Amino acid sequence: MGAIKEYKLINKNDISIIILSYGGVIKEINTPDKNGNVENIVLNHKSNHKYLTDSFYMGALIGRYANRIAKSTFKLDKNIYHLDKNEGDNHLHGGLNGFHKKHWELIEYDKKQKFVILSINSMDSELGYPGNLNCNVKYSLSDQNEFKIEFFAKSDKDTIFNPGSHSYFNLNPVENSILKHELKINSDNYIPVDNECIPLGSIESVLKTPFDFTKYKNIGKEINTNHEQLNIGKGYDHCFVLNKNSTVAAELSSEASGRKLIIRTDRPGIQFYSGNHLSGFFNKNQGLCLETQHFPNSPNNDNFPSTMLKANNQFYSTTCYIFLNI
Repeated sequence: MGAIKEYKLINKNDISIIILSYGGVIKEINTPDKNGNVENIVLNHKSNHKYLTDSFYMGALIGRYANRIAKSTFKLDKNIYHLDKNEGDNHLHGGLNGFHKKHWELIEYDKKQKFVILSINSMDSELGYPGNLNCNVKYSLSDQNEFKIEFFAKSDKDTIFNPGSHSYFNLNPVENSILKHELKINSDNYIPVDNECIPLGSIESVLKTPFDFTKYKNIGKEINTNHEQLNIGKGYDHCFVLNKNSTVAAELSSEASGRKLIIRTDRPGIQFYSGNHLSGFFNKNQGLCLETQHFPNSPNNDNFPSTMLKANNQFYSTTCYIFLNI
């Protein structure tokens, strides 16, 4: 296995990011607040070895499939595949030993600390997925305060692929809650789920629901509303269908710290998770995830965008995080 290595990215504006070889974890994103005080704005474990037993996907790369697949099965090319069951009967975030539990190999680390490229090989039938899949991930940080995560992948068989990154953001870390953060999501529709957080198959309007983040809204404002979907997730844990009028997926801000985060992506959805099940070392709602991805259980929903990756075709996706002060 070897020791867990750290790779640091820096820019001229006092922003620094620490990436781990284990799980491709984003351990730290250090940014200045409105007064110039630099703090880490993602939840983390102080000791790298804590990630070996972490159960929250803290800052990790997710794969081969972010989010859930119902009954841990899917059909592809007339074949039925059975995946690792790691959340009841369902498959979550690539399985028990998905990308988040792998040691990633270093491909390239820029001497100026502007980017790092990590790689993994996932074998045919590993956790049930077809195809030998190679995946490279490039993390880069620019002097324009843009932190980019790019996925490159290829499989020797037709397969499904929906990778992601699972950082928990808190733009005002002195307060162990994100409920005072303001959030805007470029989405008119979200995906309701059943009691196992599996999509019902429908796409519903956010209008006149607690899921309306079409304008900036305080996250805590409606999180405790007696709404069936909020009761299921004990808060927000839903995929939002991104509008196609802009590459901006979401904007998050904290008035107290003066920090703002803009997320751009080419993915069709974003999973907003308000940290409802954080416990132990972490507090409930201490951080939130905004995971850019395809929709949950897409392989079993013909009306969702396909996550099929054809044999020997190159997969590419990009998500960019822009750090500002307001």
